[in-house]
Amino acid sequence: MFYLYQSNRLESLAALFAGIQRVRPLESALAAEQIVVQSQGMRRYLSVYLARELGVAANLQFSLPASLTWQLMQKLIPDIPALSPFSPEVMRWRLLDLFRSERFQTTSEFENVRAVLQSYLGSGESADYQLAGQLADIFDQYLVYRPQWIDAWQEGKLLGLGEDEVWQAQLWRYLDDGNQSAPHRVALWEKLLSSLDKAHLPERFFVFGISTMAPMYLQLLQKISEHCDVFVFALNPSGQYWGNVIEAAQLLKGGDDADLSQTGHPLLASLGKQGRDFFDFLTEIGLEEQPVFEEVSDDTLLHCLQNDIQNLQMPSENSRTTDLLDDGSVRIVSAHSPLRELQILKDKLLRILHEHPDWQPHDIAVLTPNIEPYSPFIEAVFGQAQGGAQALPYSVSDVKLSRRQPLLYALEQTLDLLESRFEVDKVLPLLESGVVLRRFGLTADDLPLLHDTIAELNVHWGLDGTMRGAADNLFTWQQALERIVLGWMLPDDGSPLWQNVSAWHGDVNRLDVFGRFAAFIRTLSRLAAEWRKPAAAEEWTERCRDLVQSLFLPDADDQYALQQFEQALAKWQEETALAAVQNLENEWVKWQEESTLAGFVGQLPQQTVIRHIRRFLGSESQAGFLRGGITFCSMVPMRSLPFKVICLLGLNDGDFPRNTKAAVFDLIAQHPQKGDRARRDDDRYLFLEAIISARDILYLSYVGRSIRNDDELAPSALVSELIDTIAAMTGRRSKGLAEHWVEQHPLQPFSHRYFIADKISDDLFSTRQDYAEALNRPREQARPFFSEALEENSPAPTVWQDDFIRFWKNPVKTWLQQTLGWREPYRDEAWESAEPFEPQRADKIAAAYLDARRHNQDFQETAVRLDAESLLPAGELGKLWQQNFQTAAKRIDGALLQSPKLPPFAYEIQFDGQTLQGSLGNLYQCGQVFYLDRKPNAPQRIALLLEHLIFCAVGPAVGPSETETRQTHIVQPEETKIYPAIPSSQAQQMLQKWLAFFNLGQTRPLPFFAKTSLAAAEAYGKKQSWEDALNKAKESYHGNKVSKGQKDYTEVALVFGNEDTEPVEGALFQRLVEELLIPLLEAVKEESSDAA
Repeated sequence: MFYLYQSNRLESLAALFAGIQRVRPLESALAAEQIVVQSQGMRRYLSVYLARELGVAANLQFSLPASLTWQLMQKLIPDIPALSPFSPEVMRWRLLDLFRSERFQTTSEFENVRAVLQSYLGSGESADYQLAGQLADIFDQYLVYRPQWIDAWQEGKLLGLGEDEVWQAQLWRYLDDGNQSAPHRVALWEKLLSSLDKAHLPERFFVFGISTMAPMYLQLLQKISEHCDVFVFALNPSGQYWGNVIEAAQLLKGGDDADLSQTGHPLLASLGKQGRDFFDFLTEIGLEEQPVFEEVSDDTLLHCLQNDIQNLQMPSENSRTTDLLDDGSVRIVSAHSPLRELQILKDKLLRILHEHPDWQPHDIAVLTPNIEPYSPFIEAVFGQAQGGAQALPYSVSDVKLSRRQPLLYALEQTLDLLESRFEVDKVLPLLESGVVLRRFGLTADDLPLLHDTIAELNVHWGLDGTMRGAADNLFTWQQALERIVLGWMLPDDGSPLWQNVSAWHGDVNRLDVFGRFAAFIRTLSRLAAEWRKPAAAEEWTERCRDLVQSLFLPDADDQYALQQFEQALAKWQEETALAAVQNLENEWVKWQEESTLAGFVGQLPQQTVIRHIRRFLGSESQAGFLRGGITFCSMVPMRSLPFKVICLLGLNDGDFPRNTKAAVFDLIAQHPQKGDRARRDDDRYLFLEAIISARDILYLSYVGRSIRNDDELAPSALVSELIDTIAAMTGRRSKGLAEHWVEQHPLQPFSHRYFIADKISDDLFSTRQDYAEALNRPREQARPFFSEALEENSPAPTVWQDDFIRFWKNPVKTWLQQTLGWREPYRDEAWESAEPFEPQRADKIAAAYLDARRHNQDFQETAVRLDAESLLPAGELGKLWQQNFQTAAKRIDGALLQSPKLPPFAYEIQFDGQTLQGSLGNLYQCGQVFYLDRKPNAPQRIALLLEHLIFCAVGPAVGPSETETRQTHIVQPEETKIYPAIPSSQAQQMLQKWLAFFNLGQTRPLPFFAKTSLAAAEAYGKKQSWEDALNKAKESYHGNKVSKGQKDYTEVALVFGNEDTEPVEGALFQRLVEELLIPLLEAVKEESSDAA
């Protein structure tokens, strides 16, 4: 007997189900209850409900309609294999084998097919694999929804379905050539129906919560009901007959002959096509029907909406007060991004749970068309207690497998790497994976050393020169390994080049780390070489196993030293990692079985294999359904399930309903029939089911504003239809309701609109106590960072030259670091995978050519060594840079270069009980010489000036026999500047003033800014006017569009940002310029020399 139970509430259907089990238990206590459901979410819901109502839910066998059909065929028809030769995956491999065969490419048999598909097959390396999969899926749909086509094609007939039918019929006849291990389901269908027998069937079947079903499966259930009981529990949005209800637009097409009896609730008419077809099919079956519809009171807007749908009442029939709009049962929110949607939702849910203490987080479901864009933010928003907003328990289901298992995510990264150029920004993230670190005996503590080493070795992309298509290994991982290994073998004696490989000398105490890293790169190189070769499917499965075993080590008891709780966590982590390995192993076996059954013997390229494995990694995890806490999930698995609060996120125009277009050659799309599945119709019905499944609150959210420019973005058309319906219910205009009722939230969660009492609008609120306290705290007048000098201690008896010069390069930063232990904000630069177009370490290159010229060495040898270190761009561009450095080196005065270098000279200068102590390390017979690779910046100029001042102050101690002059030569690529000698007594007087202000700078930050102060001093030297000097100082301090002003430097803004008067306008700034810089610049009066 066929029993149909219909209700608008799933709880009522579940209660009936439990009642039947309680009143009519199965005759055999060991028999399993057979239940057909449409998703894992429904399976979980029913299991939990039965356990709660009956005390236990055991021996329940759940199946989907398609799997039930195949199970019955296996049971009732002899010699049916477990894996059908006409499953989509097997047909994919058979079609792929055909496309790659000589028979397909050359014979006239497939000329028609070849003519149509050639443009598809030639569109990419994996195009044949994709096309084979698409066609396999389409043929699978034909088997379910168009069995009559399959029968006709098998008999060699055509049904006039268009040009695409000709070649598809031919492909089908190739697939069903009579040599398969079992017939397809259409060929077996009549045999299955005739084989149905009470003796071989279970006592009864339950079909629970299915919203739509192919006519073929309904026919099967009808035939089964002739032999045993079939109970169908269907969720129906309306207790009235609504099979003839159609949209108003379709109704108007009838003109004067329009049948007004076809009018009904607009949402039911617009969203219910899929359900309408399903219930029409059910009414055509002879069945015993029992409706159990419930009507709730019209106490909230949501309940009024649900009652109107159930009773087929037009929204405008019952006039309702606009007060219902504010009852909170239906809420529509506009945000700027998925992250903001989640942040706003959390605030709303915390308030809802506060207002309803008896509600629990598991009473809430958050659904979205696609969970992937939201999954990275869910933990950050809901899993963290932030500023008074507590964390909320949650579970995320229906996410990709690779997002749940670290090992599978590492595998996904590896596949991306194998299809890439092995860029540094792809290799290093893989190395940071825990399963990879364990395999190669590395730890997270080793990563900083490896990152620094790779940066120093200048790796950018490519395993070796072959991958780069070049004759050398520049910027590759192979070059890096060769340099590391050569550094172990050669002594660090200044001659690091051997066979055009430059030795790199790392920390000898960390050779074990470098060795393990080298093993990692060599493993990648071996795998990449193997995977580039086409192979048969059987060999590919072995390669996949080898990849997992070579690169990954599932978590073992590597946390045994922790306490018992930590040990339990380590064991759990090991189990999940091993489960991921088993999951992969099952996938390899399944793949091998499918390809073997298909008779596929062709060679598969890497791209096809990777695409196939990605399909497995991208499949949806079945974990996390109704595990307690708030359930986050995509819409399909949780459809129809009731919750007190249902939240739909991501209802954006274009995203929902999903506009997945059928293939242009899909004959079902070209010739639609009643009962066909369509993604767009499915999504529309999903939305209708969400409306009737929400028990107390329906929360809708979409990205309604651009995060870039705040432009308005349209919501899904379904949201607009709901707004139109609610407007009709409350007697409002749709446009006005959309403008004033939809909550428009600001871009940032700390917006004043949430917290400032006189600015709160639109019922906006936030649970972030920290934001509220910060924004509502009385605004204090900004106080200066520094108001009075620190307690003065006696000056340090000894001042070292390095500390002295470092201080004057940036007095403000040095004071912050020494006094407060301040450090600049850390900014980690992203890995740059692109090859450099400029020299790397220009100072090192310039020094190498200077050294070569000083020792009369061939520049070509130097160029080879610099190339071997990847310090210059590859190819002709690198040669041009080499020429520039060589030209600059040749331009330097030969006499200067040939001047013998003197040993460092240590000195001490006494100043009123204080000693300046240090060492002059750039002494040559011609004087003091500094070689620079570029024009010095302002802090470097200050340092050079002080080096010269000290050199002149200690000049007599150095002695005339040591240096010929007390000049300082600043050798730059384009010119050589000379600081003339300063008399020793004058130099010491000037140096004493610098030292006095240095002592002052230990107790307070000095308003001395290298760039700004130099600009003021140089301007004063030109016009002898402090007003001109001050104007120039302000220009430099404030900056312009081209150059950043010094007031925006982090340390300067911190110390002087809140001053009422700018520091450059103060007396101390003027004193520092006038007493220190102006005399020193006047004394050196730089001379330029361009002698070659």
